[in-house]
Amino acid sequence: MGEMGTILHEFANVAFEKQTYMNLLYLLFSFPLGTAYFAFLVTGLSLGFSLLLMWIGLPLLIIVFLAWWEIASFERQMAIWLLGIDIPELYLAPSDKKNIIERISFRLKNPVTWKSLLFLLLKFPIGIISLTIMLFLVALSLGMLIDPLLYVIGTGSADSLLESIMISIAGTFVGLGSMHLLNLLAYLEANFAKKMLGSEQIVHKEVHFIADAQF
Repeated sequence: MGEMGTILHEFANVAFEKQTYMNLLYLLFSFPLGTAYFAFLVTGLSLGFSLLLMWIGLPLLIIVFLAWWEIASFERQMAIWLLGIDIPELYLAPSDKKNIIERISFRLKNPVTWKSLLFLLLKFPIGIISLTIMLFLVALSLGMLIDPLLYVIGTGSADSLLESIMISIAGTFVGLGSMHLLNLLAYLEANFAKKMLGSEQIVHKEVHFIADAQF
């Protein structure tokens, strides 16, 4: 009985955890931000490459390149703030790269540059999936919770008031289960962001530093 009570407490406690609502906020932002990223990157890269022969494309591509780096930095920071995860810096700038050309060249050779571009492009379909799942679960949960009210005004799905009350009680569990599912979705997106937006160079440097410290 005590174990069952603990399970029920942990199941219901999801509605009172701050991180649950931070996760929901992150998932909610995924669609509009992903749409904006996709439109900007596809338009900018397409125009840049199509205008390369006119010499207008090169500065345009540089602008898009610098912009997607800043957007990736913003996404990394947002994931840290809202999802509560640790993500290494996008890259570790070597001290010998002094001028802007060397720094741009270093970034172009850095795998995280291209991983971050892929992340930003995939943010669009991921945002659609996240929003669709969220709206479905929210609509289902709210619809069940307010079924007694809908029954009173004659639009409920139940045949009796008692049945509508039972649907409403079940809706509470569906709502809590939905929060757990959305937390799982946020967890998967957090791991994806950590893999795509974190520099492996920094991770490797930290590992070597720890190993050296031990000896």
